[in-house]
Amino acid sequence: MSTGNSNLTFAHGDETHAIEKSEFVGVDSAAGKVVKQFHNALQTGNETLIRQSLAENVQIFEGGKVERSLADYASHHMHADMAYLKSLSITLKEHRVTITGDIAISTAISHAQGEYKGKSVDSITMETLVLVKQVDGSWKITHVHWS
Repeated sequence: MSTGNSNLTFAHGDETHAIEKSEFVGVDSAAGKVVKQFHNALQTGNETLIRQSLAENVQIFEGGKVERSLADYASHHMHADMAYLKSLSITLKEHRVTITGDIAISTAISHAQGEYKGKSVDSITMETLVLVKQVDGSWKITHVHWS
């Protein structure tokens, strides 16, 4: 999860938007449970569950870069992401999972606080995941976008 901003956020200046209420919709669906499993696995460092949650052809967009497969992610940023998230307290503010046919879209907003590598972290993170229902009926994450 990145603390960077997209170029478009600079167009808004110091404008802020209060979160009026937390929304949790569809999180208990089968796809939502895979997302929860993925989040928990990242934060606890469970590589086996991370691999079970992600499709082999997953694309992960973060910080202006892309990893184009589970193998690519596992050999580059997976362990760093686990170490980062393990050191922080993550508060899920909003989470929606919408399912249309064999596609599910999960959007989440979280507040991350703590210290990582001697630096204080206090950031709002945004996540979009796309999941696809597999032939066996299970759900796999095929796209991740963190900002």
